[in-house]
This record gives sequence, structure tokens and C-alpha cells, in this order.
Amino acid sequence: MSSQARLAANRANARKGRGPRTAAGKTRASRNALRHGLAAISRHNPAYFPEIGRMASAYCEGDTDPLLFEQALIIAESDIILICLGAERLAAIERMRDPDAIPFSDSKASLARARARFAQAKRAYAQLVKAKQAKAGSTSDTGKASISAQKNKGPHPPAQRDECDAMCRAAPDLTRLERYERRAASRRNRAIREFIFIKSLREFRLRSEALQTQ
Repeated sequence: MSSQARLAANRANARKGRGPRTAAGKTRASRNALRHGLAAISRHNPAYFPEIGRMASAYCEGDTDPLLFEQALIIAESDIILICLGAERLAAIERMRDPDAIPFSDSKASLARARARFAQAKRAYAQLVKAKQAKAGSTSDTGKASISAQKNKGPHPPAQRDECDAMCRAAPDLTRLERYERRAASRRNRAIREFIFIKSLREFRLRSEALQTQ
């Protein structure tokens, strides 16, 4: 039987592992699965089941064995995840070409992300003001419009990073995606081995039964 000290220690440890408590933390945690959508790809998701089921049926080639179809579903689900991972990896690198972009996986860069969002909003506002002034100046004298446009010209957006620098900056996100890739590839390989085993075992039984009937 646990002592009172152990009970108190267990309760204290349990209170530490209850997840985020603040509103900001809960909001950020609620979007974890929506960051790239990979966790939502499943044969149990109605949005993905038609495509996964179609691929699984093609893998089975008309075979109606439920055990074989179950493994084919896992293979098809893993294939779709791996395809989406490739697209997400390219998107992560392309996103980091923006000099103000911050990796999603950088948990200590909340202030930098806030500054980047503020800089983007500031540039967007400057471009909006510039567009309005250009539209208003088009109806006035051409010389005055030119002077007004020069005076109220907004700041130029900074130059984009090259692909090598963007890839280095995207390393935290790429590492996070690599973990998804390892899990999906491992599940796919296990399902393929099980798929081959089930099919081979059934063919062996059918041949054995055919030999016995002869």
C-alpha cells in the first residue's frame, strides 16, 4: 500500500503532465495536427478513405480476402502519407525563402515570429497606401502624381533567401517531417511483408488442397 508521501508525489507528478493550461498554450496545441495535416491522413478519415480504399483494391487485384485487404489499406495509407511528405518538404523549404519566415518547429522563437508577422503587416500596409495614392494621383497632374508617388513610396520587401540558405533555415521543420517519414515507411514495410506472407500462405494452402484432391 502506498504511503501518504508517495501518494502526494504521484499527485504532484500528475499535475505536471496535464498539458497546456493557458489559453495561448491550448490554442497552439489545438493546431498541432493542422500544421501540415499529416496526422489527419488515415483510412478512418472519411475525407481520405475513398482514395485509400481505391489504392488498396488495386493492390489486392480483385482479391476479397479481408486480412489481405487490411494490410493493403495500411500500405495505401502509408503511400499517401509519403507522397504528402514530399510535397510538404518542398513547401517548407520554399516558405523559408521569405527572410521573415520562422521555422514552425522552433519553440523558442515566438517573439521572432511575432516580429516577423508585424514586419509583414507593415509592408502590406505600406503597399496598400502606395496603391491608393497611385490611384488617386492618376486623376491629377502627371508631375504631381510622380512627386507624390516618390514621397510616399513604401519600403521595398527584402530579397528572398537562396535555396541553400532556405534549406538550412528549414532544417528544424525537415527534421520533424523526417520522423513522420520514418514511421510511415516502417509501417509500410511491415504491411508489405504481412501482405506477401498472407498471400503466399493462402496460395500454399490452395495448392496443398488441390494435391490432396487428386
